[in-house]
Amino acid sequence: MSKVKSFQLIMIVTIALCLLPLLAQTKIKDTGRVNGPDLITIDLPADISGNEMPAVDFPHAIHNQAVDGRCDQCHIRKDDETLFFAFQRTDQAPSMDLYHENCLSCHEEKKSAGKSSGPLAAECRSCHGAASEPADAEWKKLVFDKSLHYIHEKSENISSRAQSDTDNCSACHHEYNEKTKETFYTKGAESACVYCHKQTETDGIRSMQTAAHDACVGCHVRTAEKKLPAGPVTCYGCHDEQEQAKIKVVENISRLKRNQPDAVFMTGLASEGESPGYLMTPVAFDHKGHEETAISCKVCHHESLESCSACHTPKGNVKGGFVRLEEAMHTTQSDSSCVGCHTRVTASSDCAGCHNMMPGKKPGENACVVCHNAPDNKVITDADQRKMMAGQIISGRPAEFTAVAVDKIPEIVTIAELADEYKPSEFPHRKVFLAIANRAQTSDLARAFHQDQQTLCLGCHHNSPKSLDPPKCASCHGKTTDIANNKPDLKSAYHGQCITCHQKMEIQTVLATDCIKCHEKK
Repeated sequence: MSKVKSFQLIMIVTIALCLLPLLAQTKIKDTGRVNGPDLITIDLPADISGNEMPAVDFPHAIHNQAVDGRCDQCHIRKDDETLFFAFQRTDQAPSMDLYHENCLSCHEEKKSAGKSSGPLAAECRSCHGAASEPADAEWKKLVFDKSLHYIHEKSENISSRAQSDTDNCSACHHEYNEKTKETFYTKGAESACVYCHKQTETDGIRSMQTAAHDACVGCHVRTAEKKLPAGPVTCYGCHDEQEQAKIKVVENISRLKRNQPDAVFMTGLASEGESPGYLMTPVAFDHKGHEETAISCKVCHHESLESCSACHTPKGNVKGGFVRLEEAMHTTQSDSSCVGCHTRVTASSDCAGCHNMMPGKKPGENACVVCHNAPDNKVITDADQRKMMAGQIISGRPAEFTAVAVDKIPEIVTIAELADEYKPSEFPHRKVFLAIANRAQTSDLARAFHQDQQTLCLGCHHNSPKSLDPPKCASCHGKTTDIANNKPDLKSAYHGQCITCHQKMEIQTVLATDCIKCHEKK
């Protein structure tokens, strides 16, 4: 191999791949750069490169931006429609000359035109083994949520595969025929891309990154070339946080058409001879209501659109990764479980003021019946009847709290036990309680679990039974800390409760550090 070609190879690497960090032109690996999923390591096999030079870390997004998202500057078209997202070829065999000749010629062309260019032929180490520069902006994953799905679903510029279709679902959704090695579309069987395309290539199925860039970016490019409104064609257009903020968000979205139920009974069945029985009182699950609050079906249906019990059985099996149904529904660490999702909601500013200071992390003794509230344990096997009964239970749930009469709520509570350097605190008890109640009233989840306003008292009076006349804080918290029983002293209890609540609920009118707002100095 000539020395000229040797260092030319180094240069080549710098301008290669103009749109997507995909396909087998090179070995691609994670470089560890926090904000650079666009960074592609080009490391040709020894029999091609002679292994004379180190690999090249190729910053794809910068090159993509330099050509204004014109992918065909680096990628070849198979026909008028299809781009191959491998560098300057349609096959899977890269070559050293391919990179050197194309990359360096582009750099030379840019320099001759007086524009910023990449390294030239004599600057091998500027590409090979050079430390990569961090990207200008944080790289953010693009979430294809309900709003983006709706925009694509209603687009007049996205056509279906068959002219007879009244919608364009077949433009993106497909299944794969192992025998014919072709994709096909089945109406009513649409699923999320990630159900087949995993994070990395699995069983010969392309990774989600590869599939998404090939399909999405390719469609954006073709649409833009027709002078029609199109999605981004540059890396930053999708993955820069500021650019993502410009994407239109549709608030009122019609329900996805997937023959899904409005309500379902959720529980496990244990069969004993010929008399099956419920393992637990069934849950009347408001499927439609949860659809409205979730950003996509994948929030719950993380592996497929089948019912939870199709994978997670009462005893666990291979299909469900031996995660039992009870675990799948109740594990707090899971992103897909009911309890896990509810727990994350309690971390929001409307809820965290109370929930962050609750002494126990486990649900209360009556928490189970909030969900497991079917009227009896009679086993119903008919699917339609189960849906009907679940719908009746859901429609019978109260839409509002059982309110506490305002005159039963003390307006001002004077906290004088610790008055020394400061005057007693005149705590606007009623105002604070009603402010918390108003926040909770806006949450379906809060209304379901609190049910009446008295339960909100437990946010502060955390070890007291539900009551309109709870014991004073000093009845549990003394002047000194009770280490053995994990009880802070009274001063710490007051400040810990009040200051943390103001911080977690993001109260701006009275800052958590503004002492004089609560008690004036003598």
